[in-house]
Amino acid sequence: MIIVFPHSRPALPCPLLNRMPYLFTCPHCDTRTEVDDAFSGQSGECVVCGHEITLPNFAPGARANGPHVQRPARTRRKRSVAWVAVAVVMLLIVGAAGIAIVRVGGTTAAKLRTGRTRMGSMKNLEKIAQALNAYAADHGIYPAPAILDHAGNPLLSWRVAILPYLGEEELYDQFDLGASWDSAQNQQISYRGMPTIYRHPDTNSWATETVYHLVTGAGTLFPSSGPLGPKQVIDGATQTILLVESSAPSIWTEPADLDFARSAGAINSSSGTDLGGVTDGGACVVTVDGRSHFLPETTAPMTVNALITPQGGEPLPDDVLD
Repeated sequence: MIIVFPHSRPALPCPLLNRMPYLFTCPHCDTRTEVDDAFSGQSGECVVCGHEITLPNFAPGARANGPHVQRPARTRRKRSVAWVAVAVVMLLIVGAAGIAIVRVGGTTAAKLRTGRTRMGSMKNLEKIAQALNAYAADHGIYPAPAILDHAGNPLLSWRVAILPYLGEEELYDQFDLGASWDSAQNQQISYRGMPTIYRHPDTNSWATETVYHLVTGAGTLFPSSGPLGPKQVIDGATQTILLVESSAPSIWTEPADLDFARSAGAINSSSGTDLGGVTDGGACVVTVDGRSHFLPETTAPMTVNALITPQGGEPLPDDVLD
């Protein structure tokens, strides 16, 4: 923040610098912000995760809101007025209530939108992972990447197979499981009823393409010999990727996923055969334990490949996904 004082006036204490801010942590996404006490008790929408939040009462003598609010040590507030011109001030306006929050570190509006998109995609991944794990709990293994016909030809994606575990039983019953994804009936259903959970937050509401993919092939959870189950993950559920973002275009009912043999382990490459290409700066993934993570595009390909293999035995630090 740069404060410029007029030359014709003495440098008086700046009210902005002598305000009484409090540290507030969003209970939904754990984003920490510095909040002026002028907005005590107001409600609005978190600029990062979009959840409704209500600021606690910051009034003097009021009790702080549990562990989420801390009052930084400050000297006694001086009530003075100064003529100032603020050259750079990052103010975030939250929701219609107009909660003004001062961001430390020069966070831009574009970065906030990126963070919000990232959080939305990670939540989608977690919900899909819950459905995949529920399927595995019933069948002992994860669903095959494709529903096959009697000759072994792929017909429909695993995304159709887990619809009942997403609360979409009615949609599931409309599909002809003995026909291909691009048959007249199945294609019409896919255009009409794509679950929002398969839609990336930056995707248009009418789109039928998804960015959420399994990683298939030798050494993965989904080899050609058949899918594995959570109990067959030797490398640990917290260090084995179950589902990824990938820009490889595919209709949500189409049996198409990320081929491990064609991937170089890079993130946000231009090949279209690697992770990412969807979220700025990296790729959102979810591990077998159902927790979502963000892998920066600077992550070493060797590390990415080690996280994909469930039985590779590669040594990885415990905090590799933190």
